[in-house]
Amino acid sequence: MLAHAVAGDRVAQGEILRANHQYIRRLLHRLVGPTSELDDLQQTVLMRVVTGLPRLREEESLKTWIGGICVHVARDHIRRRQVRSVVGSLEADEPGRARTTAGNPVEQLEAREGLVRCRRALEELSASHRVALTLRIMGHSVDEIATMMGSARSTARLRLYYARKAFCRAFGADPGDAAALLSDGVENT
Repeated sequence: MLAHAVAGDRVAQGEILRANHQYIRRLLHRLVGPTSELDDLQQTVLMRVVTGLPRLREEESLKTWIGGICVHVARDHIRRRQVRSVVGSLEADEPGRARTTAGNPVEQLEAREGLVRCRRALEELSASHRVALTLRIMGHSVDEIATMMGSARSTARLRLYYARKAFCRAFGADPGDAAALLSDGVENT
Protein backbone atom coordinates (compact mmCIF):
# COMPACT_ATOMS: atom_id res chain seq x y z
CA MET A 1 0.00 0.00 0.00
CA LEU A 2 2.82 2.41 0.86
CA ALA A 3 4.44 1.93 -2.55
CA HIS A 4 1.11 2.74 -4.23
CA ALA A 5 0.70 5.86 -2.08
CA VAL A 6 4.21 7.02 -2.91
CA ALA A 7 3.41 6.47 -6.60
CA GLY A 8 0.41 8.80 -6.28
CA ASP A 9 -2.49 6.37 -5.81
CA ARG A 10 -5.18 8.51 -4.11
CA VAL A 11 -6.94 5.51 -2.55
CA ALA A 12 -3.70 4.29 -0.95
CA GLN A 13 -2.90 7.81 0.25
CA GLY A 14 -6.36 8.04 1.80
CA GLU A 15 -5.80 4.75 3.63
CA ILE A 16 -2.50 6.00 5.03
CA LEU A 17 -4.14 9.22 6.20
CA ARG A 18 -7.02 7.33 7.82
CA ALA A 19 -4.66 4.89 9.52
CA ASN A 20 -2.59 7.72 11.03
CA HIS A 21 -5.30 10.32 11.66
CA GLN A 22 -5.63 9.72 15.42
CA TYR A 23 -1.86 9.42 15.92
CA ILE A 24 -1.36 12.81 14.25
CA ARG A 25 -4.10 14.44 16.32
CA ARG A 26 -2.86 12.95 19.61
CA LEU A 27 0.75 13.90 18.91
CA LEU A 28 -0.15 17.48 17.93
CA HIS A 29 -2.37 17.84 20.99
CA ARG A 30 0.44 16.75 23.26
CA LEU A 31 3.00 18.94 21.54
CA VAL A 32 1.03 22.20 21.43
CA GLY A 33 -1.53 21.61 24.17
CA PRO A 34 -5.19 22.42 23.94
CA THR A 35 -5.73 25.01 21.24
CA SER A 36 -8.54 26.04 18.96
CA GLU A 37 -6.05 25.74 16.08
CA LEU A 38 -5.58 21.97 16.49
CA ASP A 39 -7.77 21.17 13.46
CA ASP A 40 -5.79 23.61 11.30
CA LEU A 41 -2.49 22.13 12.46
CA GLN A 42 -3.75 18.64 11.73
CA GLN A 43 -4.83 19.65 8.23
CA THR A 44 -1.39 21.15 7.65
CA VAL A 45 0.24 17.86 8.65
CA LEU A 46 -2.13 15.83 6.45
CA MET A 47 -1.36 18.05 3.45
CA ARG A 48 2.37 17.77 4.06
CA VAL A 49 2.09 14.00 4.33
CA VAL A 50 0.31 13.73 0.98
CA THR A 51 2.65 16.14 -0.79
CA GLY A 52 5.74 14.63 0.83
CA LEU A 53 5.03 10.95 0.19
CA PRO A 54 7.04 10.88 -3.05
CA ARG A 55 10.12 11.94 -1.05
CA LEU A 56 9.71 9.22 1.61
CA ARG A 57 12.83 7.06 1.74
CA GLU A 58 12.37 3.30 1.95
CA GLU A 59 14.45 2.94 5.09
CA GLU A 60 12.31 5.40 7.05
CA SER A 61 9.49 4.25 9.27
CA LEU A 62 6.23 5.82 8.07
CA LYS A 63 5.11 6.62 11.63
CA THR A 64 8.45 8.23 12.49
CA TRP A 65 8.37 10.22 9.23
CA ILE A 66 4.83 11.43 9.96
CA GLY A 67 5.90 12.22 13.54
CA GLY A 68 8.70 14.37 12.14
CA ILE A 69 6.19 16.35 10.10
CA CYS A 70 4.06 16.81 13.24
CA VAL A 71 7.13 18.00 15.15
CA HIS A 72 7.97 20.62 12.51
CA VAL A 73 4.39 21.89 12.33
CA ALA A 74 4.12 22.03 16.14
CA ARG A 75 7.50 23.75 16.54
CA ASP A 76 6.53 26.37 13.95
CA HIS A 77 3.24 26.92 15.77
CA ILE A 78 4.90 27.24 19.17
CA ARG A 79 7.48 29.68 17.87
CA ARG A 80 4.95 31.72 15.88
CA ARG A 81 2.53 32.12 18.74
CA GLN A 82 5.23 32.18 21.42
CA VAL A 83 3.10 30.08 23.67
CA ARG A 84 3.89 31.20 27.17
CA SER A 85 0.64 32.03 28.90
CA VAL A 86 -1.76 29.47 27.51
CA VAL A 87 -3.10 27.35 30.29
CA GLY A 88 -6.08 26.56 28.10
CA SER A 89 -9.20 24.69 28.67
CA LEU A 90 -9.21 21.73 30.98
CA GLU A 91 -12.18 20.28 29.13
CA ALA A 92 -10.15 17.32 27.88
CA ASP A 93 -6.70 15.88 28.38
CA GLU A 94 -6.90 14.41 24.89
CA PRO A 95 -9.44 14.86 22.15
CA GLY A 96 -12.16 12.25 22.28
CA ARG A 97 -11.42 11.08 25.81
CA ALA A 98 -14.13 11.79 28.38
CA ARG A 99 -13.21 13.27 31.73
CA THR A 100 -13.90 11.17 34.76
CA THR A 101 -16.42 12.54 37.21
CA ALA A 102 -16.26 9.78 39.81
CA GLY A 103 -14.03 9.96 42.85
CA ASN A 104 -13.18 12.32 45.60
CA PRO A 105 -13.68 16.00 44.63
CA VAL A 106 -10.50 16.95 46.50
CA GLU A 107 -8.51 14.43 44.43
CA GLN A 108 -10.08 15.79 41.24
CA LEU A 109 -9.11 19.34 42.18
CA GLU A 110 -5.56 18.27 43.02
CA ALA A 111 -5.32 16.42 39.69
CA ARG A 112 -6.49 19.53 37.82
CA GLU A 113 -4.03 21.72 39.67
CA GLY A 114 -1.24 19.26 38.85
CA LEU A 115 -2.23 19.34 35.18
CA VAL A 116 -2.21 23.14 35.16
CA ARG A 117 1.25 23.15 36.79
CA CYS A 118 2.53 20.67 34.19
CA ARG A 119 1.19 22.73 31.30
CA ARG A 120 2.70 25.91 32.73
CA ALA A 121 6.05 24.18 33.19
CA LEU A 122 5.94 22.87 29.60
CA GLU A 123 5.15 26.34 28.29
CA GLU A 124 8.32 27.70 29.87
CA LEU A 125 10.48 25.28 27.89
CA SER A 126 11.97 26.19 24.53
CA ALA A 127 10.19 24.70 21.53
CA SER A 128 12.92 22.08 21.01
CA HIS A 129 12.98 21.02 24.65
CA ARG A 130 9.20 20.87 24.86
CA VAL A 131 8.97 18.74 21.72
CA ALA A 132 11.75 16.37 22.80
CA LEU A 133 10.31 15.88 26.29
CA THR A 134 6.77 15.37 25.01
CA LEU A 135 7.89 12.78 22.47
CA ARG A 136 9.83 10.91 25.17
CA ILE A 137 6.89 10.91 27.55
CA MET A 138 4.76 9.53 24.69
CA GLY A 139 7.14 6.57 24.53
CA HIS A 140 9.34 7.39 21.56
CA SER A 141 12.95 6.23 21.71
CA VAL A 142 15.85 8.66 21.58
CA ASP A 143 16.59 7.46 18.03
CA GLU A 144 13.01 8.18 16.95
CA ILE A 145 13.11 11.60 18.61
CA ALA A 146 16.37 12.40 16.81
CA THR A 147 14.84 11.35 13.49
CA MET A 148 11.62 13.28 14.05
CA MET A 149 13.50 16.41 15.09
CA GLY A 150 16.09 16.07 12.34
CA SER A 151 19.01 15.98 14.75
CA ALA A 152 21.81 13.69 15.85
CA ARG A 153 21.14 11.13 18.58
CA SER A 154 23.52 12.96 20.92
CA THR A 155 21.63 16.22 20.34
CA ALA A 156 18.33 14.51 21.15
CA ARG A 157 19.80 13.11 24.38
CA LEU A 158 21.10 16.56 25.39
CA ARG A 159 17.74 18.15 24.63
CA LEU A 160 16.04 15.55 26.83
CA TYR A 161 18.54 16.10 29.64
CA TYR A 162 18.14 19.87 29.64
CA ALA A 163 14.39 19.65 29.07
CA ARG A 164 13.98 17.46 32.16
CA LYS A 165 16.05 19.88 34.26
CA ALA A 166 14.15 22.93 32.98
CA PHE A 167 10.80 21.21 33.45
CA CYS A 168 11.59 20.27 37.05
CA ARG A 169 12.80 23.79 37.77
CA ALA A 170 9.63 25.30 36.24
CA PHE A 171 7.41 22.73 37.94
CA GLY A 172 9.01 23.49 41.27
CA ALA A 173 10.35 19.99 41.80
CA ASP A 174 13.82 19.02 42.92
CA PRO A 175 15.84 18.16 39.79
CA GLY A 176 16.94 15.04 41.64
CA ASP A 177 13.30 13.94 41.49
CA ALA A 178 13.24 14.19 37.68
CA ALA A 179 13.32 10.43 37.31
CA ALA A 180 10.20 10.06 39.44
CA LEU A 181 8.39 13.06 38.00
CA LEU A 182 9.08 12.25 34.35
CA SER A 183 9.57 8.54 34.57
CA ASP A 184 9.52 7.02 31.15
CA GLY A 185 10.85 3.63 32.11
CA VAL A 186 14.08 3.76 30.10
CA GLU A 187 16.55 6.48 30.95
CA ASN A 188 19.29 6.06 28.38
CA THR A 189 17.84 4.38 25.31
